Amino acid sequence: MITVTESVSIAHPIEDVFAFIAESGNRGRWDTTVVSEELTSEPPVRVGSTIHSRLHVIGRDIDFDWRVTAFDPPRRMVVSSTDGPLETTSIFALTAAGDRTELRATIEATPAGMMRFVEPMITEGLRSNLSAGLGRIRAILEAHSAT
Repeated sequence: MITVTESVSIAHPIEDVFAFIAESGNRGRWDTTVVSEELTSEPPVRVGSTIHSRLHVIGRDIDFDWRVTAFDPPRRMVVSSTDGPLETTSIFALTAAGDRTELRATIEATPAGMMRFVEPMITEGLRSNLSAGLGRIRAILEAHSAT
């Protein structure tokens, strides 16, 4: 199993940071692998909500279906894949720190079959994409605060 964790400190209120990451329409703004993503269940997002994503990874498009398995605004959200080439869980944990929000994101993935042979490459890709994505969340939200 692969576990990748990255963190970022954002000069923005915890409620706004949580709302931003919980809105599936925003994921393409911070995760460059996302071609499209949509909520496939009735809004609002809550435990049991479903999401469909098309991601562009290693030169090809791949579809994932997700289910929200934990939703505790503004502190925690967990989304697990229900269909796709890689069993994956994304955990977002937020903590208020004065006028900042500490956002910790963890991706747990279980490569199967031939994917086990490229686990180091998958791990590095996940880490790089997650780190860059959290930086983009910070940049987007802090730029929004400045206006």
